[in-house]
Amino acid sequence: MSDTRQHRSSSRPVVARLLLAATASLSLFAPAFAQDLAADGLKVWKERGGCFNCHGDFGQGGEGGHFPAGPSLRASQLDPDSMREMIACGIPGTPMPYNLKGAYIDTECYGEKGAVLEGAVPGASLEPAELDALMAYLGEKVVGKRRITKAECVEYYGDPNAVACADYR
Repeated sequence: MSDTRQHRSSSRPVVARLLLAATASLSLFAPAFAQDLAADGLKVWKERGGCFNCHGDFGQGGEGGHFPAGPSLRASQLDPDSMREMIACGIPGTPMPYNLKGAYIDTECYGEKGAVLEGAVPGASLEPAELDALMAYLGEKVVGKRRITKAECVEYYGDPNAVACADYR
């Protein structure tokens, strides 16, 4: 009996050290994971969501192509949860579409579930993981970032010689 107790107590420090090491290792990868998520979010912004059409390439708002001009997300005062709900559920009665696959039907929007609200316009039909990535991109690269830099422009276009980036410093 004392052998069992001794074995258990001696294994606890080993388990604790392993858990601590695993936690420390994960924290080393967290910034890289966040960057990857934001990079995936940029792809959603440009390719799947089409967000740039209304909000501009860099979320600056104004004329963003042939669609209605959307507000600046760089100057947005929305908290992340409110912004996420607006992207997921849209704003009924406005050109802002709902973009979450299953919004209103499978996922509650503005307290409603089961039927799409009148005036809600369908959008990109993003998977929840795509919405997570988009939110990571917006949080890291857009919201609260007033000045557009050349580095952001190059990252957006993926080309250090992009003509569109010539005016940025």
